[in-house]
Amino acid sequence: MNGEQKEISLTHIPSDFYENNRFNISKLIKNYKNYVKRRGFKPFMERDENGNYKSIQESALIYSFETFITAIVQELKGKIYREADTGLGKSDMIINIDNQEYLIETKVYSGVSRFEEGKQQLSYYAESLQLEKAVYLVYVAKRARKPKTVKDGKEQINNIEVSTYLIEYDETKW
Repeated sequence: MNGEQKEISLTHIPSDFYENNRFNISKLIKNYKNYVKRRGFKPFMERDENGNYKSIQESALIYSFETFITAIVQELKGKIYREADTGLGKSDMIINIDNQEYLIETKVYSGVSRFEEGKQQLSYYAESLQLEKAVYLVYVAKRARKPKTVKDGKEQINNIEVSTYLIEYDETKW
């Protein structure tokens, strides 16, 4: 467990992620959003040769979620399968908590057409795994212009419930 995972484990308890004695993935994402607001992405940023923060890479945004979810899933005695083969390609991760599986795909927003394609891809992955629900976690730069259709929410795509969560980040403030 790295230092950031310890910080996460110290500031969350299992009941933060349950509702009516059932694990609730929405509560996990809500807690992650609060964590990002509180901590930002500084622990995951690149530094220059003088130790100054210089930028954040796409992989660092996603790594922040992986760090967060690893700490929580370990605490909840669950399992994480990264780069799981769906039969149609590799998903970012599948988590299993209390014998419930959740397919999670993470992307960085780069336009509305790619955003929509990502949801379609996720629904195909979920269908191939015989899952009824999937989570689409999308990082959106604060400066990004996006239509009103790019938002948090749930929708049915190919008979799969896709829950979209936008994680806003500011590239200019660390």
